[in-house]
Amino acid sequence: MNLASRNMTELTSVYGKESFISMTVFAIISFMLFLVSLILCWINYKNSFQELKRISFIDGYVDSMVHTYFYGYLKKIIPDPGTGTGGLYDKIMAYKETEKLTDKDFPFHKIFIIICASGFVPPTLEKIDIKRIEARKHLEPFFLNRAGTNGRRYAISVYKIKYRNLKDHISVAMEGTPQILTLLDASAEDPELKKNKKQIIELFYKKLSKKLDEHVEFANSYEVVFYNDDPDKPPTLADEIIQRHIDQGLVPQPEAMEYPSTDSLNETVRLRYSKLSA
Repeated sequence: MNLASRNMTELTSVYGKESFISMTVFAIISFMLFLVSLILCWINYKNSFQELKRISFIDGYVDSMVHTYFYGYLKKIIPDPGTGTGGLYDKIMAYKETEKLTDKDFPFHKIFIIICASGFVPPTLEKIDIKRIEARKHLEPFFLNRAGTNGRRYAISVYKIKYRNLKDHISVAMEGTPQILTLLDASAEDPELKKNKKQIIELFYKKLSKKLDEHVEFANSYEVVFYNDDPDKPPTLADEIIQRHIDQGLVPQPEAMEYPSTDSLNETVRLRYSKLSA
């Protein structure tokens, strides 16, 4: 073998070894990347599965809240419950006659269902805005025998809503939702509920609104109000009630005045908000 042939053989041998090494390294890297992709897929699957479980839990919990509130309460107070006292409309008309209120005084023949974004459900809605919301006496109560309780009392709340001038006012039927209060009590003991409280409250508002919309016989008998009760802003629930129907001409235009001082949100309200947001 001449020198040229021997050099060519050695060169081919060297390049062959380098090619083999390169292919081996490439194969190892490819395998490692494949393993990494499998691990990432597993992590994504696990996270997706956990998220699906969380969403399913929230969805089921909210459905239970809505059904309990709708069938256990709203379907008893809005239509005629068969007690001889009439439905919500009849009770409001009787209330207006008894209290000598005009359509201007009590313009809405419906119940306003208040859902505070923070989850706050006060024992009386006056605590949301102590200057512009004032409790009046209830609509005529009625009684049903339910779940072993003879004569369970159902009384729909009425509030006086004051304009910004704190002189003029209207009266409305208005309540909070006990299911949100139960959620807050339960979330104090259940970390999963506490972590998802905000989403549950928002979904409850959406699902309750949808549930009521599905029942055409309830049309014009309710309004679900999702209220942002941020204590650092002027209290505006009164304006939420008054202004939302001004365009329909159901209530007169309120005077263009400054909001009352935010002192109307007393310190106890600020403290409860900070606790609910924790």
